[in-house]
This record gives sequence, structure tokens and C-alpha cells, in this order.
Amino acid sequence: MSLEIALHYYNGTSNFGDQISPVIVDALLDSKMKRVPWTENGKAVKMSAVGSVIHSLRDETKVWGSGVMMTGLPSDKLKFHAVRGPKTRKFLLECGYAEEQVPEIYGDPALLLPEIYTPKVLPWTRDMWVVIPHHSCLDSAHRRNYWGNLTAEDFQDWELFGYRVVFPNEPWQDVVDAIANAKGVISESLHGLILADAYNVPNVWWNPNGESGLVGHNGNFKFEDYFESVGQINRKFVPHFEEVTEDNWQDLMSVTTETSLVNTEVLREAFPFGSESKV
Repeated sequence: MSLEIALHYYNGTSNFGDQISPVIVDALLDSKMKRVPWTENGKAVKMSAVGSVIHSLRDETKVWGSGVMMTGLPSDKLKFHAVRGPKTRKFLLECGYAEEQVPEIYGDPALLLPEIYTPKVLPWTRDMWVVIPHHSCLDSAHRRNYWGNLTAEDFQDWELFGYRVVFPNEPWQDVVDAIANAKGVISESLHGLILADAYNVPNVWWNPNGESGLVGHNGNFKFEDYFESVGQINRKFVPHFEEVTEDNWQDLMSVTTETSLVNTEVLREAFPFGSESKV
């Protein structure tokens, strides 16, 4: 009888960053395991991977590469195999977890996607900056109205200047294909930046709210958590993607580089369920 794994991930507004969580987990589960739909009371072993979901996890959930985003106390009975970054680990220790309960194994599992998915070749994007809004542009009234009121001519004008907007609710393969083939990525979405890093594509952080960060996201915590994990300190940002130009994009990408704390091989080995992998 196969072991059933219930993966917790955000499955509300369609968002490519969340949709790659089951893709990566499915690729790593061995032949004696299968993923089943998440239920609160099911008997399947529960786990989490991609996403800032730790606060919403039930007791005994196995955490592999997830992060925190809020400030309230999470469950005190989680099982940690890896976390997204050192800020998440520090927060968990402050909540009462012991050092040995939260191993210093870091990395967003999205960094493993290049081992699993080979993007299609899209020559038309080679000279384009791919622009990725945050998924809240689709479900926040103010932001939805802004994007909804734009016309086809607005998007055509942006493309004339080299900016191609790719929405986060498009199929995850389409978003990843655009990222991997782009001249560069300008992203308001954290996973736009992570996947650009994963596929070695230049990227600039688009942050309209500055130091206050996205509403309801504990400032820029999740971005800084990831940046610190990969040794990108003091990342710059732009309030609007049109501020990225040929003259300044390299300066916007310049960071104080420290040794990355992420070892993708170690992250893969920390996967909670066995070693027989499809990858």
C-alpha cells in the first residue's frame, strides 16, 4: 500500500509560484508514494513546500522549504526539514522552537525547478524584459481596477519599449518559459525573482510600496528572507517597472554578495520522503 502525502499550498487565486509546489513534490516522491488532495482531517501524511504558509499549517505537518509571512504564533508541533531562509528560522526560534528542531537547511524548493522542467525556447523574448505583477493585482479591487482598465494599446506601448507583462495567473509553464527566455525579469512576485535566479536570468525587484511592502505580507519579510538565504544583501528595488532602463538595470541588480546559504543538493536530500527520486 502506497504512502499518501497531502501537500498544503495556497490554492486560492491562481498563482504560478504556488502551482509549482505540487509539480516539484510530485517529481521527488518515489514510486511507493502518491500525493492526494489536502484535507484537514484526512489520514495522509501532511507536508508543505513552496510558499509562505507556515502559519496556516496543522500540527505534525512536515515543512520542507516553506517560509513565514505573518507575525502571530504558528503551531508548536511542526516538523522542520528545511525552511526558506534564515529570517524564517530566526522567527521560529523566537516562537519557542529549539535549535535542533529547525535545521539550518535553507532554500525555496522552486530553486529545484530547472532539474525538473526544461522551458520551451521562445526567441521573441530574448530582447524583452518580462514584467510579473503580484497575484494580488487580480483580486485586490484597487489593483484589479488598474490592470483591468488598461487597453491593448497600453500593453503594446510597453512592448515597444521592451516590457512584456506576464500575469501570475497564466499557466505556470507559460510564466516559467517567459522567465527563462527573457533578457531580464522585473518582478513584484517573489517567485518571479526566485525562478529568474534558478534559470540564471538577470532580475530586478519591483516594489511599489517600498519599505512598507505588500499589504498583509509583514512588510518585505519574505523577500528579505529569500535574499539573505542566497547571499543577496541590500537588494535595490524600483517603485515602477518602467524605471528599469538600459542605463540602470545593472546598477539595480548590484548587491552586497555574501556566501549563499542554499545548497540545492542538501535541500533535495532534506526532502522528507525517501531517496528514490524521479529527478
